[in-house]
Amino acid sequence: MSGPSPAGRRRLALAVTVLLALAASAATARVLDGRRPIVPAALADEAPALSPEAARRLSLGFGGLAADWYWLSALQYVGRKIEAQAQGGPPESTAAVELDRIKAVDPAVLVRYFELITTLDPRFMAVYEFGAVVLPAVDVQAAVTLLEKGIQANPDQWYLHQQLAYIYWQRGDYLAAADAFRRGARMTTAAWMERMAERMERQGDDPHVARAMYTRMYEQAQDDQVKQWALKRLMELRSLQEREAIRGVLSGFVTATGRCPRAWSDLTTGLRTAGLTVDSQGPPLDPSGTPYVLVVSPLGCDVSLHRSSTVPRG
Repeated sequence: MSGPSPAGRRRLALAVTVLLALAASAATARVLDGRRPIVPAALADEAPALSPEAARRLSLGFGGLAADWYWLSALQYVGRKIEAQAQGGPPESTAAVELDRIKAVDPAVLVRYFELITTLDPRFMAVYEFGAVVLPAVDVQAAVTLLEKGIQANPDQWYLHQQLAYIYWQRGDYLAAADAFRRGARMTTAAWMERMAERMERQGDDPHVARAMYTRMYEQAQDDQVKQWALKRLMELRSLQEREAIRGVLSGFVTATGRCPRAWSDLTTGLRTAGLTVDSQGPPLDPSGTPYVLVVSPLGCDVSLHRSSTVPRG
């Protein structure tokens, strides 16, 4: 009876390699986890005890797998903080906490996780993307340091310069943002990088620049969470523009009639003329498809998001 074919032997060797890698991953996780001191539940959010270099030595050549393990731990940490922050908000609010507005995280914990992951696997692109969005809310300089580390470790990844430009832009440092875009532009044929640099220098706080920034981040994002976050930001910008248009229609109605409208149906023609999407029942719809709320009080009339809307609130 003949032995397995060469192709069969290769498949067997591959299967054995995968099994060994999985076993090593589990062992590495136990070693890394076991090295952390036992702490009270109140201190469970302390940064990982191991230094990045110690973790790299203990990873036994499976740095990528260890980085995956720390990445999951970091996401779980952020998830807990999002939940805690949401529970601490106003009881009438049902809006989710956005990635770039998480104030409850301890920057020291998050920075240690990101240092560990990027030391174990310097080409872990999702960490740089995620860090560029989450970290600036609690430690802008740490976010800049993380992206510069990523750029140095991945000189072929031009789009990391876009993430760095985003950090500077959020801080209002438009010249530094323009410089980051130009550094990236020198690495790619994507002409929009140079155009973004020029727009930053002319008027970085222009709403059109914000829309271009989030559009490019949505298009380039490799991490799904960052992609969905950028999409939410685009929804928010569109809603802000729509609410200004609605206020213009409201103002025109008050000027013409001397009173606020009793219902959205009083404004249907004006809303449609302004280019707004209007429900068959009369209300204008926000970018999530939820009707806007008509607010009428002794002080006048206005528009607001419905509590069930998924459009982010500033």
